[in-house]
Order: sequence, then C-alpha cells, then structure tokens
Amino acid sequence: MMKNHRKIIRYGLFLAGILLVCGVILSVLWRSSAFLKHNKAVEGLAQPVFYEGKHYEYKEELVNILCLGIDHDEALDQDVLPGNRGQSDAIFLISLNSETREMKILNIPRDLMMPVKVYDVNGDLAAIQSMQIALQYAYGSDEKDSCLKTAEDISALLLDIPIHRYCAINFNAVSALNDAVGGVSVRMDPEYVDAALQMTDPLFVPGDTVHLMGEHCFHYLHIRDIHTYASCEERAGRQKQYIKGYVEAAKEKMKKDRRLLPELYSILDDNMTTDIRKIELPSFPFYIENIDFDNSVRSIEGTRIQGEVHEEFYPDQDKLYETVVEMFYTPRD
Repeated sequence: MMKNHRKIIRYGLFLAGILLVCGVILSVLWRSSAFLKHNKAVEGLAQPVFYEGKHYEYKEELVNILCLGIDHDEALDQDVLPGNRGQSDAIFLISLNSETREMKILNIPRDLMMPVKVYDVNGDLAAIQSMQIALQYAYGSDEKDSCLKTAEDISALLLDIPIHRYCAINFNAVSALNDAVGGVSVRMDPEYVDAALQMTDPLFVPGDTVHLMGEHCFHYLHIRDIHTYASCEERAGRQKQYIKGYVEAAKEKMKKDRRLLPELYSILDDNMTTDIRKIELPSFPFYIENIDFDNSVRSIEGTRIQGEVHEEFYPDQDKLYETVVEMFYTPRD
C-alpha cells in the first residue's frame, strides 16, 4: 500500500514537472510574440477606412517587420556622410498575424518614387525630393536611423500602418545565411537570364536548375544588368523565388535543429542592423512552419518608366489601396 502511495506521489510530481515545463515554454512563446508588439519602430496612425461599400479597421493583431537588403560591401555601422550609407536594393515588409500565425510578405520595388528626405553633412534636413525609395536609407545619421527613416516612408506609403521592427542585412551575409540551411535550389527562366549575371557566373544557364551555395547565391540575388531596362524587376523576381526556396529549406532544417534561428542570428551579427531581440526569436518558427508561400507574397503594382537618369516606378494608387486593405485591415462589425 505504501509503495503504491509513493508511486502515485512520484507520478504526480513527474506530471507536475511536465506541466510546469510546458507552461514555461508556452509562456516564453507567448511573451516573445507579445514583445514584438511593443516599442514600435514607427507607431503609425492607421485610421478606419471605407472601401467598396464596407468599413474596415486596422488589424491590431499584426506584427509588421521591415526587411532591407543593403547594397554595400562594408559593415552597416560604418561612419560615413549622409547620402553614402548605401541603398536598400531589396525591400520586403513581413506581416505576422499573432492570432492565426499567418505570415504575409509585401514586395516593395526599390525604384518606387516617393518624397525622400535629404540631409546635409550636419544631419539637418536639406530638402525633400521625389526619388527612388531605395535612396532613403542612404541619408540616415547611422545604420539605425537609416532603417527608421525608411520605415517611416514605408508606413506613409501603406496608409500609416505601424511598423514594429526592422532588419537591414548587408548582402555580404547572404552566402553564410544560405549555406547555413544547406543551400537553395532555383530554376532559371528557360528563355532569359540577365546578361550581367551570366557574364559574372557561367553557372546560370537558361532553363537549368541550380543549387545555390556560397558566392553563387550572392550573384543570383545581387547582380543585374544596369543597362537593361527593368532589370531590377527581373532581379526582384529572382529574389522572390529565392525567398520561397529559402523558407522551405529553413523549415526542413528547423525540423532537425531548433537552434537554427539563433545560429542565423549569430551569423548576421557583423552584417545586420535590427531591433529584433533574441528573446523575441522563439515565436518565429511557428509563422515559418505555417506559411503558404504561393498565397502569401504580394507585390505592389504600377507603371515603370525611364526617367532622366534612372528608372522610376509609380504605384497604381487604386490597386495599392486595395492591397493595403486586404493585407492589413478587417471589416468592422
């Protein structure tokens, strides 16, 4: 009788221990997701909207993270004059739904024309000019200020939605991130491959499937023929295809190794600027595991023209409004 009583006590203690551990894990996951909603990079003033006969309000459960790929060979924290900090050649806004664990991604063209704030050598506002959005990053007083200035512009573009976090990555880090998940396979367009890409790396042949490792990944994501019209649009298509492949590779790697995200975070230490803290990382695998990539990525539609110096992209305002409402708003009761 006494032995049975001890067994019951041991079993009860064991069960209590399991429940405690589960509770701690769930608490960490909940807190890591909750942390992301506080101390926003850009507060935003998203107001209710009226669209196609219905009233909509902003989805407060969303966490919006601005991701920038910076076209610069040196560290992001370099001490340079305003205008020389580099450009955000890749711009993606990732939106996480903290209730449904859905992830959506909005691709923003680097050459989208917006009022860009230009600063002088003293850091004072010198002018506001219509320029490519990629140039706003260049005028920050430091790498964090560059991210915030770009985030403010993206928020203004998207009906003043809040942007909770930012992450800017130097393209130098791309190869290491790629190799950490075992590389990514991509299929080249059967009829066209960017001329500069082919000249730089003969691995890229029309119609071939290429498993990207090392510098080949950097070439695929970065290089474009600047003398070919709309080459940045073709490169953006490559980047979207790569992100899809990378997410799938990361999902497979995470099934075997839950330490992958901290490892990637460490890899980025010297080539990243972000206000995402390590304590906020545990919630991300759930979003990544649930992503339906084919239905999750949107691009801003519009018209591209050849300006006096560079290409200029002008968004279709009606379609942009529709995209913002669909991604970030919900019908009001």
